[in-house]
Amino acid sequence: MWTMIPSLDRLVQDLAPVFTEPTFQTHCQLLLGWLMCLSACNPYRVCQAIHADQEIPRSQRHPFDRFYNFFSRSAWTTADLAYHVAVLVVTQLNPTGLLYLIVDDTLLHKRGKRVWGIGWFRDAAASTRKRVATASGHNWVVLGLAVPVPWDPDRVFCLALNCRLHRPGKGQPSCPALARQMLDEVLGWFSDRDVVLIGDGAYGCETLLKGRDNRRAAFVGRIRADAAVYDPQPPRVPKGRRGPKPQKGARLPSPQEVAAKADRQRSGSGPWVWQEVEATAYGRTRRLRVVSYRAVWPRVTGLVPVQVVVVRDVLGKMDDIYLFTTARGVSAVWVVETFAKRWSVEVLFRASKQELDIEAPQHWCQQSVEKVAPWVWLMQSVLMVWYVTEGHTLPEAREVAALMGPWDSDCSLRHIIQVLRRAILNATIKNNSGDVEEIKRSLEVLKNCMNLAA
Repeated sequence: MWTMIPSLDRLVQDLAPVFTEPTFQTHCQLLLGWLMCLSACNPYRVCQAIHADQEIPRSQRHPFDRFYNFFSRSAWTTADLAYHVAVLVVTQLNPTGLLYLIVDDTLLHKRGKRVWGIGWFRDAAASTRKRVATASGHNWVVLGLAVPVPWDPDRVFCLALNCRLHRPGKGQPSCPALARQMLDEVLGWFSDRDVVLIGDGAYGCETLLKGRDNRRAAFVGRIRADAAVYDPQPPRVPKGRRGPKPQKGARLPSPQEVAAKADRQRSGSGPWVWQEVEATAYGRTRRLRVVSYRAVWPRVTGLVPVQVVVVRDVLGKMDDIYLFTTARGVSAVWVVETFAKRWSVEVLFRASKQELDIEAPQHWCQQSVEKVAPWVWLMQSVLMVWYVTEGHTLPEAREVAALMGPWDSDCSLRHIIQVLRRAILNATIKNNSGDVEEIKRSLEVLKNCMNLAA
């Protein structure tokens, strides 16, 4: 019933090889229905939004069967869809240079005894430093691409490229193991590109980092405050001395101990001295104090040298941060600014939950559980690509921008959906039609849309 605007249709057509012809038509209608649904995005409400020009009683579920079967019985796979979306995102927004990848996990709240893959996991939104809260749901590991906003390079948004479900129980792959699988897939998709993987402290571990191709994939993340690090230069061994040769040097101070040594250093000389720098992080330029040194972290990276960076905010508004990277020849400012890109994945999770209502569908079978959330995140990436490439130039974008408040953002998912809804309504409901029947049908559409929003 809804009409897909040409600028969005050109991007969606690139995903056609993933589906059969009938399934691709269902996919397009589901995407429009999800966008135009003004209530909770459960399957029935989305199908009502697709058929907004018809009044269908709740007792008649058969017209919606093909939309329900799109997730539970269709032959398309999330791996194929992720590959095509990744190619679309990279070619449109990051055709050359490094690929800055971000990995993190999030909890989608679900309840029910028959829901496949459900478990109790840490709820980051409800947890505090002193109390760890848990909740029932699906724990998803998401790998996204960090891309600067073209008209404001200081702002970065994250577009999902791939995701995996972390299932509870023994014998199941951990979150870092799933992240390693997705990283290997992306390296295979773009064999001529180097990547920088950004992750929090949970992903700075042996499972993800040991045995990795360090020439193509560098890592930037948090290091433990009490990490046991050593001098990468082993001591010289006298000639003729028996026994294995040492592979690392003496133990170095941990990042927390380095910060304490720098506080006690008054002379301004020596290896542990604060240096003041300016770095752009979290949307603003900040004055920071840093201490940077080379070390090896055998427990996590083996004998691969890493650069440890101890960061302190001069104004004291942020706690000390201990970072490390496997990249070579980079500055401390680059490490800080690169790690700051990680926050964009938190914005991605919040937008998908608040604007696309990714937690609303109550699917329970394995096929649906494994497809619904990845489909929503990947379609969110397509919407971001549409807005950056063509959507922000539409007349509807200027109309919505004129209504923005002081705290609104012109690149938020909420703003993008508002622009797209206006464009779809203008394409569907013609204001210059003289056909009486078409005018009646348009009024019926508007009436049903108002009923759905009530």
